[in-house]
Amino acid sequence: MEILAPAGDFESARSAVCNGADAIYAGGRLLNARRAARGFSGSELEELVRYCRLRNVKIYVTVNTLTREDELPKLLELAREIARSGADGAIVSDLGAARVLQSVCPDLPLHASTQMNIHTPAGVRFLERCGFRRVVLARELSIDEIAAICRSTKMEIEVFVHGALCMCYSGNCYLSSVIGQKSGNRGLCAQPCRLPYAGGRYPMSLKDLCALTYLDELKKAGVCSLKIEGRLKSPEYVGSVTHAFRKALDGAAPTPEDLARLAHIFSRDGFTQGYLTGKIGPEMFGTKTKTAYADYKEAVRAVSKTLEEGYELKKRVVSFRLFLREGLCRLSVSCEDFKTEIIGPPPQPAEKKEVTEQDAVRLLSKVGGTPFAIGECSALIRRDLYYPASAFNRLRREALAAVAAHFTPAPRSFTGDPPPVGPGVDQGKKPALEGWFWDPAAARPDRRLARYWLNAGKPEACAPFAGDDRAGVFFPPFIGQNALEELGARLFGMGFRRALVRNPGHFEPLRQIGFSLHGDFALNAANSHTLAVLAGELEDVTLSFELTLRQIARLVKPIPAGIIVYGRLPLMATRNCMIRNFTACSGGKGAALTDRTGRVFPVACDRDCQNVLFNAAPLYLADRSREWQESGVAFGRLLFTDETPEEIDRIIGAYASGRGDPPGDYTRGLYYRGVL
Repeated sequence: MEILAPAGDFESARSAVCNGADAIYAGGRLLNARRAARGFSGSELEELVRYCRLRNVKIYVTVNTLTREDELPKLLELAREIARSGADGAIVSDLGAARVLQSVCPDLPLHASTQMNIHTPAGVRFLERCGFRRVVLARELSIDEIAAICRSTKMEIEVFVHGALCMCYSGNCYLSSVIGQKSGNRGLCAQPCRLPYAGGRYPMSLKDLCALTYLDELKKAGVCSLKIEGRLKSPEYVGSVTHAFRKALDGAAPTPEDLARLAHIFSRDGFTQGYLTGKIGPEMFGTKTKTAYADYKEAVRAVSKTLEEGYELKKRVVSFRLFLREGLCRLSVSCEDFKTEIIGPPPQPAEKKEVTEQDAVRLLSKVGGTPFAIGECSALIRRDLYYPASAFNRLRREALAAVAAHFTPAPRSFTGDPPPVGPGVDQGKKPALEGWFWDPAAARPDRRLARYWLNAGKPEACAPFAGDDRAGVFFPPFIGQNALEELGARLFGMGFRRALVRNPGHFEPLRQIGFSLHGDFALNAANSHTLAVLAGELEDVTLSFELTLRQIARLVKPIPAGIIVYGRLPLMATRNCMIRNFTACSGGKGAALTDRTGRVFPVACDRDCQNVLFNAAPLYLADRSREWQESGVAFGRLLFTDETPEEIDRIIGAYASGRGDPPGDYTRGLYYRGVL
């Protein structure tokens, strides 16, 4: 298995490499999910790739943010830099960005970021069809679930094994966006989940993951890459964690002291392996641990030599064979699959001291401070010859330079021409209205609604709408494939024919059952290339609510596209129950989190005690109907979560007429202010 370490800057990269990483991942200055990390410019990225390649370490460049239409020129600029550097791959979270990269860098391997929230074999197969080579699975999976996915595919499977765990499914968190315009999907998460809620408790702050004692199980499962989180962490942290996993992977069983050392470096009330073991519950939660400086210094002592002296664990082995006689100096050089000969200046007759074979071996072996180690080194020298130390040094430098040149990465191909999107389709003269009902029992037939979306997690309550062509169902964001197929088959048998999908893993199973597919907001469609990919899969798609109305209007839409125009926006979807963490779980009825400003965020309990955290105030645009309708969309969706029947009727009427005063507490969402 590959140890994949983070590199927020060059010192962290060096610390990772010198402590045994097989690969590192790093971001450019553009479009990466850790924008607070310094990142690497074009020339710096080339230098970093050269550094890594000489040491037989791979490097993957992160392109893992939600990419807007206006950022496509930046994407092309980053693609050019990646191609020029010769990097080993790109980690991508945006389907449109992947489409562009495949076109302009056809030989660049693509890895699907954990931001895509892939957690089923069907999700992996979809990405394989899209041209991806590797998938970074969702962090919420158990080892058994990971093994089932590995058995279903030949794709490379990567999992996180150490570092921070988000409360929300990756790619599905909008809390930081809506609260403060800092989008986690765009690399600027302000981590409001780490703050106290509910009377000083921390119901959304998970402990860090540490899977150091589960490497054998992950290997048996079929995992190919072990990913360490931490591009915003220090070089000492990166080196220490990498060092611990290198030792464990090389066969040294982790000790309690090893785990304590990692906790002293950084932890949140210790570590958890909850998702990997399937033991999900309150014990997975914790806050940042205060560590004494002396304990921290002792914990990172093992990597101090690598940071202070430039010690290198990863070296390529070079072998020399020297032949020296009158009029000839020939040095045969070999390193792995590379062989060459260096011809040096001829030796001179010895006047005082003749050169010996021992002298030659000693001088040629001086490779300290380089990424090389000496393997075999021999010399065959005729008697009575003189060869100065400076000539040996020059010979060695030329030989190592030749080896370095061989392992210098070649630039990848770059065409510079993104693929065409195609013409936009007719979105209709006036957007239709759709109703989305968390509780299907609250839905009533209404001619003003062109479509009803009902919670598939409550199939009995959906029954009154069975067989109605306007009615469809939406599924939980995180659901195993077998459970999805069983639930889908049940609802299809009841007479439902439309499915609102929010994960690529939903596409294949629900289509095979017979559903027509419609894309939800969590597919994070924010550019025309993503819409072009989804046009081949879906009937229509709901755009990301992190876009402004102006950005939406400028999108080329090769598929009917709509937006959410009313309701409490779903800000988080979680596998771990935040309700049970601070109070008794009553199925989510009446549960809420109150933040430090007094805002109350309702929490709903979904299938298998998964949670959805809704915004404190509803989005309201009825009095701005002309503005959202002129953004060039085919429909507007109304989200109903806790409204009374009377409120639902009044809201539908306000949007149907384009008139209606906002409620006392409301928000315009991000449609006017956008995200950073």
